[in-house]
Amino acid sequence: MFMLGLALSFMAGTIITATQAVGLLTLLLLTALLGYRPLPWPTSGSRVVVLAQLLMAILCGMSWGAGNAYSISQDKLPPQIIGETLTANFTVSAITQAQPDYWRLQGQLLVDHAQLPDSLQARLNWYDPEPQQRMPKAGETWQLQVRLRHPQGQRNDGGFLYHRYLLSQHIRALGSVVSGHWLHGEANLRQRIYQQLQQHTQALPHGGVLVALLVGERQQLSSAHWQVFQRTGLAHLIAISGLHLTLVAAGALLLVRALCWPLGNTRQGRDNRNLVVISYAVALLVAFGYAYLAGFATATVRAWLMLSVVFVHKLLGARTPPARILLRAAALVVLVEPMAPLQSGFWLSVAAVATIIFMNWRWQPIQGKWSALRMLWRLEVVLTLALWPLTAWWFGGLPIAAPATNLLVIPLFTFWILPLALLALVLQLLQLDSFSQGLLQLAHWPLELLWPPLLWLAEQPWQWLASATVGGWSLLVVLVMMIIPGAYSWRVGVVVVVLVGLHLQHLLRSYETDVYVHMLDVEQGSALVVERQGYALLIDTGANYASGADMGARTVLPFLQARKLVPELGFISHRDNDHQGGAASVSEAYPDLRWFGADVGSACSAGQQGNWRGVHWQVLHPRAETRNQHNDDSCVLMLQFGHLRLLVPGDIEKRGERQLLAHSADVKADILVLAHHGSNSSSESYFLRHVRPSLALASRGRNNPWRLVHPLLRERLAQLQIPLLETATGGQISIWSDGRNWRAEQPWAAAQRRWFDADAVPPRMRN
Repeated sequence: MFMLGLALSFMAGTIITATQAVGLLTLLLLTALLGYRPLPWPTSGSRVVVLAQLLMAILCGMSWGAGNAYSISQDKLPPQIIGETLTANFTVSAITQAQPDYWRLQGQLLVDHAQLPDSLQARLNWYDPEPQQRMPKAGETWQLQVRLRHPQGQRNDGGFLYHRYLLSQHIRALGSVVSGHWLHGEANLRQRIYQQLQQHTQALPHGGVLVALLVGERQQLSSAHWQVFQRTGLAHLIAISGLHLTLVAAGALLLVRALCWPLGNTRQGRDNRNLVVISYAVALLVAFGYAYLAGFATATVRAWLMLSVVFVHKLLGARTPPARILLRAAALVVLVEPMAPLQSGFWLSVAAVATIIFMNWRWQPIQGKWSALRMLWRLEVVLTLALWPLTAWWFGGLPIAAPATNLLVIPLFTFWILPLALLALVLQLLQLDSFSQGLLQLAHWPLELLWPPLLWLAEQPWQWLASATVGGWSLLVVLVMMIIPGAYSWRVGVVVVVLVGLHLQHLLRSYETDVYVHMLDVEQGSALVVERQGYALLIDTGANYASGADMGARTVLPFLQARKLVPELGFISHRDNDHQGGAASVSEAYPDLRWFGADVGSACSAGQQGNWRGVHWQVLHPRAETRNQHNDDSCVLMLQFGHLRLLVPGDIEKRGERQLLAHSADVKADILVLAHHGSNSSSESYFLRHVRPSLALASRGRNNPWRLVHPLLRERLAQLQIPLLETATGGQISIWSDGRNWRAEQPWAAAQRRWFDADAVPPRMRN
């Protein structure tokens, strides 16, 4: 019941107010009095007591969730300090992530400012540090000059919701470092261990895997490692989680029992020493130490808490159903980590344990030859199927060969790689470096043998089932095949009917009459997707940053996959990175995509026009073939579907707007995308009066240094009574039209979104 109440608190659309909190606590007090005070009527009174206790548990969960939500809301940065340079003391709590052009710091920020809390958990980027600048280390305190911003992220269909991740990690501020110097403190034990491991593994091709296994730091892993482990279903092996903590605890348990066995060999020894308690306590202590090495990452804290619940039940000898133990463990996790439900790892771990419990209930143990191996194979297959919907949703696909790769590779990690690596770490702590390096090389040896076949498997297109292919039917298939009782032939028949129905649905999609225009949230950049009949027309693809944040790969492609769209035609307005940067990734994924504009396709110039699936497109500017190099050479597009007209002017400024009007271009449109992301260098009053839009759209970054949309432009829009929707205040903007009517909304800022997705909610526009 507590978990039900917590779930209800996460479903709330707004954060609890003071009045609501008083009412909730009053109701909780009344139910507590009813639940534990004897009532005068014995028969019906017992039922009232039970109901009151159930309601009290629900209210406790709601109070815990709502109270933490309120606490989080109080840590928000005041808008007055955004973008200003502040002096702050920063205590580094995590190992600094060193990238080629920046350092990423995480820790406690102390700013002497009246409008800020005493301490904030912050994540800061130190761009282009000086060559002589020393990198901050975990445990040190530095004085920094910082510019802070809100902990927000992009919000699009199919995209990674970064703001939820930051919330679950207790990060209340993002920012950049202008300058800084060391104040006091020295590197902590974990930092020193990491530095020594770096030195011992830098010559090993896959040394980053060993470092990730031992201290949870994955910055030494290359992109090739990430892709191979993900596409073969082995990504969970390079992240310290429940599997690793359980293995370490089990190893410690067996070791303690083996060492203490002589002590319990006599009656007096057994009477004087409770070896069961000692072994469990040592196992939990060792697992706690391993969690410390991982930096007490949320996944390790969650795994340690769940392991503790299981050990306590074992010690007490309580005959509790496994499902109830799982619920108690999950409740303990959310008591310690209230935002754990926002993490995919929480649901994956709970779902995995629930699947194992269900499997033991649903099927009898396998008997006969090779029974242990056959049961392991069944476990891998069932886990893969049960977690299919979650992995397809969060990771974009499912590796078909995951059961086989896990069956072969997990034993190597369990009995060879992880034990030898941990033993090497112990020897390193004892300053036996030569022995430690030898054991690390021995632990690394299977990785060298495994890498070629894993690399080959990851490159095979047949073994990766993209989420766009899987669709929403995966969960239904799993339920039919695993849960619904009945004959096997009957269940297979149901699956066939479902698949045929889904295929017919896909065929019918080609007869859809409506069109959708999506302005994606790509921070300070531009990316539009026109959707019709399962296909897409693209206009710009966002930026490609030196840090590796490619908006084509990170935003545009996941959106296309989530909506099951195949792009056929693309336009790049001009050469600026924030419009063209993601085109390479999109082109690599869809090599048959035809491009116009900038450097990626045919030149874009006035007079070009065509019809794409009933959507008429026309290039209005530039008049000459310029290869769309500069802002005023932007490819200006007019899209028309029935009566709906949409003007996309790129980054043209006042000069380009005047050229458009000088050549009598028909710029009248229902919807206008503001040029240059809402800069005051564009969208003058005379141009807006010629366009006469019913709605203006702005694609801009939330914390952009130019403070766009410019206040003067906002005034002009207000004077002309033109409503404005912005990606920075709500994320993705979607426009629907049937050719006669249209409506615009922001699905990630709609009223039905939960409090943890809260953002400014623009009014929903219709016409």
